[in-house]
Amino acid sequence: MPDKITIDVFGIRNQSVGCNGGSCSSKTMGEMYDEFNYYLTKNINPKQFKTQFIDILMDNMEDYDYVIDAMNQGYRLPLTAINRELKFYGGISNRMIADSIRRLN
Repeated sequence: MPDKITIDVFGIRNQSVGCNGGSCSSKTMGEMYDEFNYYLTKNINPKQFKTQFIDILMDNMEDYDYVIDAMNQGYRLPLTAINRELKFYGGISNRMIADSIRRLN
């Protein structure tokens, strides 16, 4: 079996996304991540992937220059990387991320 797909979600665990493009959410980025992780484990074989939430204020960011660059360019949190490639920003779309993972298998 090939290596697991890695999904890293970067954000601030206890902060909400707020309003983005006309839609507003009171959920924190941590809550969004928890719902996303639950969705993935129900819809994709958990042996195929691993996820982690990286709090940009609390966790070591030295291995994530590409995320720091994206934030400096104005990309909104949360940012989602698949296999260390930034794919999504400004929210967490469970279905879109799951579809991206399926295309890799």
